[in-house]
Amino acid sequence: MNVFKLKKVVCVMGMVLSGPVMAYGVTPVNPGVPGVPGGGLVLDIEEERRLVAIASNTEGVFTNSKGLKVNRVALEGLNELLPPIPENRTEPLALTFCSNTDEIQWGDCPTYKLGGRGPAGGWVFYVSDSGMRGLEASPEDQGNYEWGCYNTEFEGVTGTAIGSGAANTKIISESNCVGRYSYSGEIAARVSNNYELNGFDDWYLPSRDELYLMDKNLNAKGLGDFKGRSYWSSSNYTKSSRPDEFAWIQYFGGGNYGVSRFGELPVRSIRSF
Repeated sequence: MNVFKLKKVVCVMGMVLSGPVMAYGVTPVNPGVPGVPGGGLVLDIEEERRLVAIASNTEGVFTNSKGLKVNRVALEGLNELLPPIPENRTEPLALTFCSNTDEIQWGDCPTYKLGGRGPAGGWVFYVSDSGMRGLEASPEDQGNYEWGCYNTEFEGVTGTAIGSGAANTKIISESNCVGRYSYSGEIAARVSNNYELNGFDDWYLPSRDELYLMDKNLNAKGLGDFKGRSYWSSSNYTKSSRPDEFAWIQYFGGGNYGVSRFGELPVRSIRSF
């Protein structure tokens, strides 16, 4: 498969399909098949996420004068599947699948910064993949609750690292545990698991290390609107002779500690994007 640097693009339909795909711009020449433009080309518009495969395109790639009209009609026929075509845009655009939102959009995928707002409206406290992915904390506390599950040992809830909070929360919230002393009987992990905001329902109780990053990247900078001083993590505390009685907390502005599960502390849910 040949690679062609397409620099003068008006618009590229950026989906990889099994059948023909139409794009328009300057008509390329396929050196592998003399006189046949388009077929078997990968149009590299100089960004990794904008690779466009044109498979078995026997029609070739239209020139701008003809293709602009034909392709706009073709794309408008797919308006139930594609986002609206941008108006009054003169710069090159690609139709890009954004893995961090699971959506197709025109142009670059959204990126996020520490201390900014995330896709669900929470506070971003961790980013990776150049800001494409990360973690956001809910904009406010969910209240004070027990960790619960006193005298109950869990397998798989010992994860403390970044990325382990979701699995911890799932195991705890799906158990039959209740709060031992709280009036509601609700527990911290289940509160986070049931939390919803702006159409997002994939929240969870952070692990110990995720909670530490919330303190470091939000609270220490005066962000996040944290009302409490100590917050529950979803990580079981295993350094005790009774690992069925303790869980990790983060003391904001301090360190992390193992404390008894039956005390009530603030809950701040997070989600991955």
